[in-house]
Amino acid sequence: MRKVCMAILSLALALSIGVAGTVAAHARLSYINMTTTVLSVSSGQATCVGSVSGYKGTTTKVVITLHLERKLASSSTWTTFASDPAKTFNDWTGTYQMKKTVTSGYQYRVRAVYTAFAGSASETLTGYSSVVSF
Repeated sequence: MRKVCMAILSLALALSIGVAGTVAAHARLSYINMTTTVLSVSSGQATCVGSVSGYKGTTTKVVITLHLERKLASSSTWTTFASDPAKTFNDWTGTYQMKKTVTSGYQYRVRAVYTAFAGSASETLTGYSSVVSF
């Protein structure tokens, strides 16, 4: 319950300060119920947040990998600027935050890879934040 409250509070805080993000509800997947991928940039500091919730009693573990991507406004190609190792939660829900220093003149987004397990079975979903120009 504490983790669910933390995820909801993180999302509420992110939305209240006007950051870019997406909340994705999906057609009923087996182990993933909802994901949230958020990016905020302030004073050269990018805060990337990925949150996933599965189904209590079904989902046994979730893994979140965050990739901060960037591109020039004139380009159509996104490249990975920074990543952290995957974060594993031995629970049906998890929220992970990554902070990175960014440089101006680029557009940024977060690509989050969410994997949920039920025992040895798994499913993976990729989510993206909205784009932030800095």
